[in-house]
Amino acid sequence: MNLYKVTFWVEDTYHSNKKPVVFEPTGSCIERNKVFVLNNYCFFGYFLGYRDLPYELNVAKLPGFYGATSLTRSFTDELKDVYNAGSYFELHDNPILYTIPDTATVMVNNAKVLLSIYSPNNVIDASYMVSHTKELFEAQGKYLGGDLPTERYSILVYLFKGASKSGSAGALEHFKSTTLSYPEVPKESFIEPFKDVVSHEFFHIVTPLSIHSREIGEFDFINPKMSRHLWLYEGSTEYYAHHCQVQFGITTQSRFLEKMAQKIMISSAYFNDTLPFTEMSKGALDKFKTQYINVYLKGALISMCLDLELLKLSQGKYSLQNLKQELVRMYGPDKPFEDEDLFDVITSLTYPEIREFFRNYVEGKQRLPYKQFLGYAGFDFSESIEREVPAMIGATLSGDTSGRFLVTEVRKFGKDLKLKVGDIIESVNGKDVFDSNLDEVSGEFERTVKPGDEVTVNVLRKDNNGNFQKKSLKAKTYMVKITEQNKIIPLGEPDTEQLMIRKAWLNQ
Repeated sequence: MNLYKVTFWVEDTYHSNKKPVVFEPTGSCIERNKVFVLNNYCFFGYFLGYRDLPYELNVAKLPGFYGATSLTRSFTDELKDVYNAGSYFELHDNPILYTIPDTATVMVNNAKVLLSIYSPNNVIDASYMVSHTKELFEAQGKYLGGDLPTERYSILVYLFKGASKSGSAGALEHFKSTTLSYPEVPKESFIEPFKDVVSHEFFHIVTPLSIHSREIGEFDFINPKMSRHLWLYEGSTEYYAHHCQVQFGITTQSRFLEKMAQKIMISSAYFNDTLPFTEMSKGALDKFKTQYINVYLKGALISMCLDLELLKLSQGKYSLQNLKQELVRMYGPDKPFEDEDLFDVITSLTYPEIREFFRNYVEGKQRLPYKQFLGYAGFDFSESIEREVPAMIGATLSGDTSGRFLVTEVRKFGKDLKLKVGDIIESVNGKDVFDSNLDEVSGEFERTVKPGDEVTVNVLRKDNNGNFQKKSLKAKTYMVKITEQNKIIPLGEPDTEQLMIRKAWLNQ
């Protein structure tokens, strides 16, 4: 008997009460007559041995709805869309956002970038976001240089009212698109987090779209195998997201250095700083999953130090950007590298000293000597500075996979606020808090808040049924002594070589 049809139900994970809770950008949303987020792996599977066959996807849609995606659309009318994918991988890797269209486009070199937004109360619109972030897209195009490996890229944004089921906000990258979920905040407040997230996700068109190992290119959906190189896929992408902005004047030198210093602080304080990064990467799905968030911290710092080492060895003529451009030419979207060979390949393209860099700081247990690498560009790195600041949260925090912070220990001011272990920090004085902007929020807090001022910390706290509820906690702040670690400051009198490397590194 021949198979005719397979029928199954799909869960709306955005609103489901079932466990485990699914991080929204990785899940499915089915809101009747409003919006549908089709992360295609939530909806479609494949028969063993047939995943590389072409797929035709037929979607019956509501009148007036538009499917925003990077998939090829071979037919469309008022009630139906037909998409074509060359394989299951292509199908699963191209999400679709269906809703009443609110879209805008911007060209980045040869690629047309589509922004599609679902804002339930029409607070944020796509045209506004593109107009207020156009300089970022222009900078990314200049930073990457030349033609990009895709002619279209989609940014699919779902904004939710109140707290999400997961208690988190953030994004998931795909080769040619990204899905982003975030609270429906005032549009002016969405610009900075949008810039940071989109800057990071868009750079994934280099890694892993254009540079990836066989584990990624021939991904095993049944028994996934991790690559050793999360420092490259996520780490260098996160570094690019910030380095691009300082290179083209979108952010300042001091703010860029504050972000890097914040990453050093969080990485060294809350994660295993001597765990070889290649081991962590291979075990990121299971054995070392609690260390995963460190790819956005130490992973970016590895790339920063590698960039500075290359600039030092080349006298400012060859950077991490040059290296990745060479790797793109060598491999590209359709040719994976062998996981065990990458460090030797990079060494053959650059300098013998680079193999020692990887052996010590990526494969090995040695901590990155930040003072040494930052010194190349005329910056000093101080491990400890004592000063007084207004108390802001009063807790030991641990990063989670969404970029939020989890309370793991409550200290004095935290007790005044009535924080509890397990709370997820959502905002301080109305400012959303993520690992990507903690330095910005704390810096503004220190500049504007005085002893005796009331501080409001919004948290997400699980109730007796395991559901997250929003709590608003308040207490009057006071000055506390802190010992700051990991401060980056310019040297008083950098020499000619240091200034040359600084110019090549930061374009300032």
